[in-house]
Amino acid sequence: MGATDLIAQHGTPRVDKGKAREVEMDRFIPIRPNTDASCSTPVLSLRNMNQPTPTTPYADLSTSLGIPPAKRRSLTFRTPPPRHAPYHLEYQRNSEAATSVVAPYVATQAQRKKRKAPYHADRVLDAPGIPDDFYLNLVDWGPSNHIAIALDYHGIYIYDATAKKVNPLTQPSLMPSTVRTPFTSVSFAADSSLAVGLDTGDVEVWDICVGKRIRTMGGHSARVPSLSWSKHTLSSGCKDGSIWHHDVRMEKHKVMELQGHTLEVCGLKWRPDGGFLASGGNDDVVRCWDARARASVLESTDGIPKASANWAARGHKSAVKALAWCPWQNNLLASGGGITDRTIKLWSASTGALTKSVYAGSQVSSLLFSPHRQELLSTHGSPHNYLSMWSYPGLRKVYDKPAHSERVLSSVSSPDGCTVATISCDETLRLWKLWEVPKKKKTNWKGDAERARMLAGLR
Repeated sequence: MGATDLIAQHGTPRVDKGKAREVEMDRFIPIRPNTDASCSTPVLSLRNMNQPTPTTPYADLSTSLGIPPAKRRSLTFRTPPPRHAPYHLEYQRNSEAATSVVAPYVATQAQRKKRKAPYHADRVLDAPGIPDDFYLNLVDWGPSNHIAIALDYHGIYIYDATAKKVNPLTQPSLMPSTVRTPFTSVSFAADSSLAVGLDTGDVEVWDICVGKRIRTMGGHSARVPSLSWSKHTLSSGCKDGSIWHHDVRMEKHKVMELQGHTLEVCGLKWRPDGGFLASGGNDDVVRCWDARARASVLESTDGIPKASANWAARGHKSAVKALAWCPWQNNLLASGGGITDRTIKLWSASTGALTKSVYAGSQVSSLLFSPHRQELLSTHGSPHNYLSMWSYPGLRKVYDKPAHSERVLSSVSSPDGCTVATISCDETLRLWKLWEVPKKKKTNWKGDAERARMLAGLR
């Protein structure tokens, strides 16, 4: 029986392994007859055998596809792929058109994501003797570009940020140890007068230009950890929970007492227009006082008016030291909680309603709104010691920046609103360039003049 008869009977010739001249195997497309589908060994090719080329479905792949035989395999992916169908091109054009409409928004989002935290502080100054006390406010930046920092028993020092010089305002080291009093708070007035709170309960006012104490106002029964100015009125928060208004123009300086806090008042901030005073205490309460409301004022036995808060919010679970008023929305107040709370909350100053709350992850020691961008800066203590930037109004985190080796105690902003100073119990004062003044758009004076002439002609 010949090979042709074998093909006609079985579809594939039988070949003896000993008589095969060449074994050609294709590891990508194995050729197996239907009669022996379970065979795992490669089947011999018919290309190099002395048999006529069969015209059956089991012929060589190149022959059946009409491709001339070559030494390389046929599936090499070297030929270009076929073009898409017209409907694919139409879909692609529609997708490109949709992408072009959304492109500006996507680019804005990408720019926001690419924004990074400052690599390092612009300037680092030693501040030996900084007490590790979360409730004190020991640094402030005045309108004349001076930074005041209180170093506990070591005195108060003034850093001239323009001239890059440091001058001591007080030198308690020259006094006897029995007379030395630790400083607990500092605050600049609009005329660059410096108010200083003492551990004894006294409040002093200093002229930093001549380095002279102007007056001392006593009366508090405990230390004064917080101070805030509103024109000629100086408000002081005491450890006993009371808040006093001092009129520095009058001999009898105490003009009002605010009652409500039961524990130490560690946060105190007047709104820039003087309409509201915000306070935070170790009793975990945020209170807001309306300076224009007189209906709640009651005459006391000592002749000093006493007032209650316009509203009180008990949303925090720890001491509230961090307070900030929004510069572009003056009815918005931000507050931050201590180690147990670790949240940042936004309040309506009129009603006391909570508008937003976000978990910060660490103890919030201070808050600052940017006057140039809709952003909020928070500084943190344990466990991260970060500077955190938040976008408004969603309070989405822009970045975190490790600021100090130990917890950040306070932060203040420069007069131009671009630089922030932070102090820490690692005994350093650091300056960070966080924002920039936006560039003013150029005015087309020529176009404006032409439009004015046209309007004048029409009249």
